[in-house]
Amino acid sequence: MAFFNKKSKFDSVSVVSVFPKIGTVVLRVDDKLIVFSPSYLLGKHGSTSKEVSSKFLEVRTARELLLVLKAHVTPRKLKGDRVEIKEVDIGIDCGFNNLVKLSPDLIGVLPQENVRGSNINLVYTTKGKIPKTQLMNFILVGFNPKFGQGVETLFSEKYGGNITFNEFTKVYAVLTLFPGKFAPPFQDTNFWNEHALLKEM
Repeated sequence: MAFFNKKSKFDSVSVVSVFPKIGTVVLRVDDKLIVFSPSYLLGKHGSTSKEVSSKFLEVRTARELLLVLKAHVTPRKLKGDRVEIKEVDIGIDCGFNNLVKLSPDLIGVLPQENVRGSNINLVYTTKGKIPKTQLMNFILVGFNPKFGQGVETLFSEKYGGNITFNEFTKVYAVLTLFPGKFAPPFQDTNFWNEHALLKEM
């Protein structure tokens, strides 16, 4: 007697759905969806970004970004409205770790730079001396249609109107992902008063 897995209605949805018109990708993880914009995420931490931030290395294309998300954002990690997956070793040099904790004598005396609206301490570093890292952090939040550029409508159309975002257990958006040690948002002044970002001279 043969046993068959009962086919889920979610199985009719491809693991990866791409919507080039709005530059958005939808990744299906079992009965949940993850929405992300490769150009936005790579723009924040890509090699061409002018901002002081942890820069990606070996994760430079939408395909490489997708492979990292598929491998490390697993169903059991997708719980709750906000998901923080911290310091996962992804097995390749994914970027540079430019976060350092300050000794007490350096707090309040370092130069600062405005990074996404917050003044952040800087430590100027010789070119090529910022250490590489294989750690990656993922932060996902509940999907908000206001910021989705109509992806939920395009998704429904792609699947003939037979399945919508509303039928999935949860739909997440990738708020950010970044290499290196985990750090809270720049608005967390207690943390950032005691830490700095390395910046090449």
